[in-house]
Amino acid sequence: MAKTVQSAGTTSAKSKTTKRKVAGDNPATSAETKKQARQKAISSAALLVEDEFNNLRWAQGAYGCVHTFLKPLDMMNVEEYLGEPRELTALMELINAEMGRRIRTLEKAIHAARELIH
Repeated sequence: MAKTVQSAGTTSAKSKTTKRKVAGDNPATSAETKKQARQKAISSAALLVEDEFNNLRWAQGAYGCVHTFLKPLDMMNVEEYLGEPRELTALMELINAEMGRRIRTLEKAIHAARELIH
């Protein structure tokens, strides 16, 4: 009976290639995967910035609404307020705090997006 002898160089080269394909270590695929992951992260960051900007816009709308309530109906007669300004102090403080929080959140989202892009 004759035995087949394979050269050591051929066997190890095939096994490394086979191992690489099985493990998914193809350099081209790895680069594409990293590029896709980076693009996905950038897209997510851009969506987050847009969401945070819209949240800030809502808070600014609430601020404008309360500001309108504080205006007198007749600019010559200051006593004709729709409500007492001191009654709305807590609401204004709440809206101002919320706007500040949303501005900081938007700034963080913009900074994170810039980090991903550069």
